[in-house]
Amino acid sequence: MDPPPPETPIEAASERVAAPPVNTTALEGGGNGGSLPANQNQPPDATEAATEVPADAAVIYLLPKKRKPNASGPRRTSSIWEHFTELSKDEVSDPTASCNYCGKRYLCDSKTHGTTNLWTHLKTCPKYPYAITADSSQTVLTFPPGKSGDLTAASLRFNAEACRRALAMFVILDEHPFRIVEGAGFKHLMNLLSPLDLQFTVPSRFTVTRDCFQLYLDEKVRLRAFFRSNCNRVSLTTDCWTSIQNLSYLTITAHFIDNEWKYQKRIISFSVVPNHKGETIGRHVEEVLREWGLRKVSTITVDNASSNDVALTYLKKRVKNMNGLVLDGEYFHMRCSAHILNLVVNDGLKDLNSSISGIRDAIRFMRSSSQRHAKFKECIEFSNISSKKLVCLDVPTRWNSTFMMLEAAEKFQVAFEKLEYEDAKYVEYFGADGPPTAVDWKCSRVFVKFLRIFYEATKIFSASLHVTIHSPFHQLALIHCELKESCLSSNSLLRKMGMEMKLKYDKYWGKVAGMNKLLYFGVIFDPRYKFSYVEWSFQ
Repeated sequence: MDPPPPETPIEAASERVAAPPVNTTALEGGGNGGSLPANQNQPPDATEAATEVPADAAVIYLLPKKRKPNASGPRRTSSIWEHFTELSKDEVSDPTASCNYCGKRYLCDSKTHGTTNLWTHLKTCPKYPYAITADSSQTVLTFPPGKSGDLTAASLRFNAEACRRALAMFVILDEHPFRIVEGAGFKHLMNLLSPLDLQFTVPSRFTVTRDCFQLYLDEKVRLRAFFRSNCNRVSLTTDCWTSIQNLSYLTITAHFIDNEWKYQKRIISFSVVPNHKGETIGRHVEEVLREWGLRKVSTITVDNASSNDVALTYLKKRVKNMNGLVLDGEYFHMRCSAHILNLVVNDGLKDLNSSISGIRDAIRFMRSSSQRHAKFKECIEFSNISSKKLVCLDVPTRWNSTFMMLEAAEKFQVAFEKLEYEDAKYVEYFGADGPPTAVDWKCSRVFVKFLRIFYEATKIFSASLHVTIHSPFHQLALIHCELKESCLSSNSLLRKMGMEMKLKYDKYWGKVAGMNKLLYFGVIFDPRYKFSYVEWSFQ
C-alpha cells in the first residue's frame, strides 16, 4: 500500500513532526521520486530510530517539486491535436474534441477512447484541405521514370472506384480466380502501390465477383448504345461445342463496319444451351438478336453440321419478317471455309500410312522418359544439328498438329538414326516393324510439302483481326490446282490421298453454282483484282 500523503507546509509549521532518515537516493531523484525512502520494507527499529528535525526541513525532504501549470490544458503529444480542439468542461461533461474544419465532435478520453476515432474522421473529413479523395481536384506531384530513364514530372489523383474497376478488369483479362485478391502477397503489393497514407482496401473475392458482373452489365449497356449509333448491319458467326462435363455451349460473334469504315467484332453471347439441335440454336440466336436490338443481318457463318441447316431455315424466316435480309436471303447461309478445309484434309489423312505412324512412335519413345530425352540431346549434339525447334507429338483430332509434328521431326532424322546405334531399347520398342527408315523420312517430307498449302490456308481463313471475305477465293483456287496435280502424281500414297481429298473438295466447292457468291464479290470489290481476276481463275 502507498504511504499516507505528506503534510502540507501549514501543518508542518504548527507542530513538530518526526522526519525519516535522509535517503540520498531519494534526494537524487531515484527510487520513488524523492518524496519517500526507496525501501519500504525496512525493519521496525530502523523506523523508530527517527530523529526530530525542524518542520521546514521535513517539507524540503518530503514534498515533491511541483510543476508549473500549463495554461493551455494537459500536455498533448499526438499530432492529431493540430486538427482538433478539446472542448472545455463547461460545454460538455465528458472529454470531447471538435474538428477544426467541419466542427464534428468526438469523445477523446485518453483511457477509454484515445485518438483512433479522430484519425479515422480526418481521413474522411469533407472539409479537410489536405485530403486526397476521389472527388478532390487536388493532385499529387510524382516523378515516374521516362523512356530514357530520366524522371519526368506528372500529376496523380487517387480514385478508389477506378482502382476497384481496374482490379475487376485485371481478374477478367488475365483470367485469374476471384480468390487471388485474398492472397497475402497480393495484399502486400496493393499496400505498397497505394499513394501516400491512403491504403487501398482490397475487397474480398465476393465483392470482386460482383464488380466483375457489374462491369459486364455496364459494358453491355455501352455496347447496345454503340450498336444503335455505329452499326447498320451485322454478320454473325456461331460456334458450338460440348465440354468434358457434357454441357452444350454456343458462342455468337457479331462482325460489322462502323461509321468510320473500321472493322469491328464483338462477342454478344457465350452461354449454355440445352442441346445442339437446329431449332434450339435458331431460337437462341433469335433471342440474342432481340436482346441487342439487331434487326439487319447479312450472313450467318456456321460449320457443316446438319443441325445448322435447320437453324438457318428458322432464322431466315424470322429475319425476313424484320426486313433485315439482303437479296431476300439468297446469301444468308455462309459455310465456314476453315471447317470445310478441315474435313477435306481429314479425309485424306484418315488412313495414315506406316511412315507417319513410325515417326510418331519414334517421337513417343524419345519423350517417354527424361533419360531417353537426354540421350537424344546427345545425339543431336553429335550430329551438329542447329535447329532450335522442339519435337512434338500430334493431336489425333487436329490434322495441322500432324503437319507441325512432321515438319519438326524431319530436321532430326540424323539424330534418330544415331539413336538406333546408341540405345538398344529404341529398336526393341518398334518390334518387328523396326524404326523409321530412309524411305519413311522421304515420305514425311512429301507430306509436309503437300500439307503446307492447307496449313497456310487455315491460318488465313482463321484470321480474326481483319476482314477475310476477300481471302478464301484465292486459297480455294490454289488448293484446287494442288489437288489436281496430286491426283496425277507418280507417288502412289500422294495420289491416293489427293483423290480422296478431291472428292470432298468437289462436294462443297467443285461447282460454281453451289458456292456462296459473296466469296466472289469479296474479290471483285478488292481494287487489286476486280472482276478480271475472277474470270481468269474460273478459266
